[in-house]
Amino acid sequence: MVVCLKSCGKGVTRVPIPVTTALPLSQEIRSFATFDGVVDPYLTVNLDARVKGYLTKIGFVDGSMVKKDDLLFVIEQEPYIQEVKLKKAIYDEAKIEYGRQKSLLKENATSQAAVDKALSQYQQAEANLTLAKINLGYTEIRAPFDGLMGRHLLDVGTYLDTSTKGVQLATIQQISPIYVYFSINEREFLKFQKGLENKEEYKAEVNTLPLFVGLQSEKGYPHEGILDYAANLISTETGSLQLRGIFKNADYQLIPGLYARVMAQYGEPRQALLVPNTAVMNDQVGNYVFILDEAKRAQRQDISLGQRFEKYVEVTKGLSATSQVVINGFINLSVNQEANPKQVTLEAMILK
Repeated sequence: MVVCLKSCGKGVTRVPIPVTTALPLSQEIRSFATFDGVVDPYLTVNLDARVKGYLTKIGFVDGSMVKKDDLLFVIEQEPYIQEVKLKKAIYDEAKIEYGRQKSLLKENATSQAAVDKALSQYQQAEANLTLAKINLGYTEIRAPFDGLMGRHLLDVGTYLDTSTKGVQLATIQQISPIYVYFSINEREFLKFQKGLENKEEYKAEVNTLPLFVGLQSEKGYPHEGILDYAANLISTETGSLQLRGIFKNADYQLIPGLYARVMAQYGEPRQALLVPNTAVMNDQVGNYVFILDEAKRAQRQDISLGQRFEKYVEVTKGLSATSQVVINGFINLSVNQEANPKQVTLEAMILK
């Protein structure tokens, strides 16, 4: 729409179009790509009963966080306590007898065979006592690490028959740190490789490449981690390469099974000129913006684009740091039309 005033037969006078302008935002950036990922536990351990007996205690709430060495389950202990006492008595007796036989041998009052037999019985008693203590220890099942408990699978009072194999009681998962798995397709992988100088640099990116993760309920990518694993081949079935990031997850916000948005930054940081995505237009010729010349007239400026961000896009060709870019009000502009600019400053963006 052309804004004009009619002045008593003197023709039409164009009024400068009000627009908002800004200098391109100059900021250091890195190339990045985004992926769909899934949160996975760092460790998953099945907690099994290894000795027979009735389950007498459950020491956690289903789905709760527990600390390493917290007591989780107790199996009836009295039979195993008595077994330790019995084996201790046999051990003490065998130890005394072995000592007596050695003393008698020095006085030539016994044979070497008798000493050897006493030694064998003493060693056997010692081994049986050790085994009894181990079995008593198995009646208490403790958390192997700080982790997230699943639900208990058996109730107090259940008899646990471990004669053939261990009986699973629950599962515990370590979620701090925690993994996020995602895949990169062949096209993105080749683009990523192109951004690196050589194969050695690609290898070095594992355990150093920054990764950022956001959940569906979160804005941006607040969780920071690093790439710690890359598969050694691209799947011929999916045409993608599996990758994995590791995150501290100290606040336990990342829970196994959750969908995660993953952003991977790569390549060297570079200084770039950025303009709002909304300021960029395109036609059959290509991408362009309106800029104002010294006479405050609108001019079309063809540009080349690079990395896109949420609000901004990198301009790799066509603008300088002093270009007055029209960021609002350009709908009513045409080439060489005079504008009434209001200049603002673009707000720097947080790159995660």
